[in-house]
Amino acid sequence: MSATAAVSNVVCLGIVDQVKEAAKKTNRIATVAGFVLGGFVPTASFTLAHFEVNASQPLWLQMPTLLVLAGLIYSAKTVFDWAKIAFKHPAKAVGFVTLLEGVMTFSHTHWLSAVALALLVGINGIATGCNLALDTKAARKAMRR
Repeated sequence: MSATAAVSNVVCLGIVDQVKEAAKKTNRIATVAGFVLGGFVPTASFTLAHFEVNASQPLWLQMPTLLVLAGLIYSAKTVFDWAKIAFKHPAKAVGFVTLLEGVMTFSHTHWLSAVALALLVGINGIATGCNLALDTKAARKAMRR
């Protein structure tokens, strides 16, 4: 099974099924790796947006702004896929992604941006962990053949 097929399998799983898959004992390494890989990006975006971007200078001239934008692009696809499953409507998914990523990046209310960050780390971590676990299972099956 290719990486694309594994990603398609994760998208086909419901939110609760993805959490169950990530929590399985046999998937612990994949889940930890998923949280490291998937959770790093929103954490880095949060840190850059809140502590390194200088609002008194033009944003487009600052490297941290470009890195935050890259992180938002990375995260938005995964969060959109999750929100489409959860809310059963693409417009709601777009609204959820925009609000969650926007609050994490731009809110000056620390607890609110921290909650958004935690949600983004959780969503990206579980989704990436499931991708890794399902890809590993597919590779093991292919080796047995």
